[in-house]
Amino acid sequence: MLESSKGLPGQNETALPTASPLSADHLQGWWQLTQALSAAQTPQHVTDVVVREGISAMGAQAGSVMLLGHDGTALNIAACSGYCLEQIDPWRVLSLNKTTPATQAFRQRQALFIETKEQALLDYPLIEGALQRFSGSIVALPLAVQEQVLGVLSLSFHTQRLFSAADRLYLLSLASQCAQALQRTTALQEAQILNDRLSFLAEASEILSSSLDMAVTLDSIAELAVPRLADWCVINLPTPDGLLAPVAVVHQDPTMVELLRQFIARNPVQITSENGSGRVFLTGVPELIPVVTDEMYDAIAQSEDWKADVRRLQLRSVITVPMRSRGRVVGVLGMARTSLDRVYGPADLAFALEVAARSGAAVENASLYGQAQQELQMRTQAQQELDAALLLLEERVKERTHELEQVNGELEAFAYSASHDLRTPIRHITSFAQLLNRHLQATDPRASLLLQQIQQAATRLTATVDGILSLSKSSRLPLQPKPVDLNALVRDVVRGLYATSPHRAIDWQLSSLPVVQGDPALLQLALQNLLDNAVKYTQLQPEAIIQVDAQEQADEHIITVQDNGVGFDADYAHKLFEAFQRLHHPADFEGTGIGLANVRRIVGRHGGRVWAESGPGQGARFSFSLPKAT
Repeated sequence: MLESSKGLPGQNETALPTASPLSADHLQGWWQLTQALSAAQTPQHVTDVVVREGISAMGAQAGSVMLLGHDGTALNIAACSGYCLEQIDPWRVLSLNKTTPATQAFRQRQALFIETKEQALLDYPLIEGALQRFSGSIVALPLAVQEQVLGVLSLSFHTQRLFSAADRLYLLSLASQCAQALQRTTALQEAQILNDRLSFLAEASEILSSSLDMAVTLDSIAELAVPRLADWCVINLPTPDGLLAPVAVVHQDPTMVELLRQFIARNPVQITSENGSGRVFLTGVPELIPVVTDEMYDAIAQSEDWKADVRRLQLRSVITVPMRSRGRVVGVLGMARTSLDRVYGPADLAFALEVAARSGAAVENASLYGQAQQELQMRTQAQQELDAALLLLEERVKERTHELEQVNGELEAFAYSASHDLRTPIRHITSFAQLLNRHLQATDPRASLLLQQIQQAATRLTATVDGILSLSKSSRLPLQPKPVDLNALVRDVVRGLYATSPHRAIDWQLSSLPVVQGDPALLQLALQNLLDNAVKYTQLQPEAIIQVDAQEQADEHIITVQDNGVGFDADYAHKLFEAFQRLHHPADFEGTGIGLANVRRIVGRHGGRVWAESGPGQGARFSFSLPKAT
């Protein structure tokens, strides 16, 4: 939607020059801008292209690109052209609460075409100072893609002009191209940032696990952070006299490092300090200052010399986070940027916390290591205990970097225990109970009855152990995907169920099923469990009806098994697929509570999902999805 403010009364005597129809120059400029935006790889590159080529392509003599800040409360100038420094400085950070053409275009998502200076002063008195030597026209174009407004493109025309419908469409089209290029390059940049962060964490983990020398390790982490994450990186650790001492200080310019160390020496940070690193250490609450303004410096209750020293450090965006280990703060990690071109946001804060957490663990490990070394020097008679402590430290580092291996090891150990330590004693119990039953059946009926109960309990326990082993197997075995005809699998399962329930009256209603990509053995196990359930819970019906059908969706197949059995309370459907969870009493229906958990794991490993629908006495409907082969 376009918006154009009208001129003031009494101004109609002097007609404003009307922009000419789109010319070959316009089209040439449009084409050049389109090519340049297509080649842009970063948002900064896009804004540079806009101010270098786009403003002139739009026929303006000056302009700026303002983007929404991280906190969503202000517009920040990302690039500009045609203005002198004193014209730009007051508007570098423009609060959205102020009424200006740029903020109004942003808030209302409407383009503003202000054709006269008088019109601008009437509608926006706040910009009077900026218009003292200006007598042309102003355009503010929101940079919007779908529902998202990224910023505003402001244009200044030195002479007053009328904007025809073709002019406005041309300007809006160019602004739309800029917005789309910004969105595309922002997505690329975010992907690159994510890759860089993953790479950083991998390198940081290697550094943290390679040495227990605290100073060397933390200095390596700080050097890794500059310039990838920051222009400044400082790591502070507490001292016995209640100060926070900079263990690692890194900046690309060594003279700046010395400048900061001298400043800290003159102004030591107390752990109990109510600002900066001291407050973060004391409270454990991270702090993010996206933009450090001169007004912030002025508001600090410090001497002018102190403020001058801090300004020389050129801190423009700051993150300060606690380094934790075992629930307590062991240090403070500070990072800063010296330019507003790359200010920190919430995502940077979250990543800094992750780096600080890993560094905190390294501080703890290194501290323990240092204590062990001191004990070794002081008490040579405790050599064995110290060696054990060092071994423990090494094991802790290994454990924290091999968590997945531990989980797999525990699963394998459990499967081994279940198969060898549980099944053999259960088999002995069953065998001896059978032998005793044979001897006592005629002479002691009561003892024989008790032995039969032992046999039944052992049988149920064997089934439970087999179910657990099956559940473990379905999770551990590697998938062997291949094209699988579900019709053939269902027919095999049904034939087996006919053999085990020859006297049941079951109406099998089998629809055509698709060929899917998956592991045949695991998919057959999933179908076996679902159809077993359907047969079991329809045993009270004179004639059981079991339906198997499929639905094809855009990117997946949905397979459904439906019966006319006893059903279940839908309020507890979420428990059905958890191991050992049963919604019916074992005396009514036998089972271990493992089958549906197996189904969920198997389907999940194939990239699908499972769900169930029912009501008491209404039968049950179990469904699972499998993605289509790509």
